[in-house]
Amino acid sequence: MGENQQPKKILVVDDNEVNRYTLAKMLKSRGAEVLHASCGSQGLESAKESPDVALVDIHLPDMTGYEMLDQLRKKPEGASLPVVLMSATEPAPHARSAAAALGVHSFLTLPVVPEDLWIVIEATVHRQKRRA
Repeated sequence: MGENQQPKKILVVDDNEVNRYTLAKMLKSRGAEVLHASCGSQGLESAKESPDVALVDIHLPDMTGYEMLDQLRKKPEGASLPVVLMSATEPAPHARSAAAALGVHSFLTLPVVPEDLWIVIEATVHRQKRRA
């Protein structure tokens, strides 16, 4: 994809400070603006800032990534927000189907290679634009 199609604002929701820092550094190296949240409730609040895509950890301290996504989908700002779920372990097959029902666009297993991260983000945003 061309430079003008890259997302400008990316929401990273992860309670692990190292993960947030690492992801933000990777994303900022591509020119993205990064919004940070360390829990689901902060992520829901940050979603009001109209990010182009959200990267959400499955395991958050106040709710699961699935619960956050369920709440997000009920809000105008989150109804069509592209979401990529992240985890340090590969999600179980039943988790993938539950996530698909909530509109999850992709999964990332952490740690992630910077180029793979960007490929997933670009594909997610592109897929969402085709649906719109």
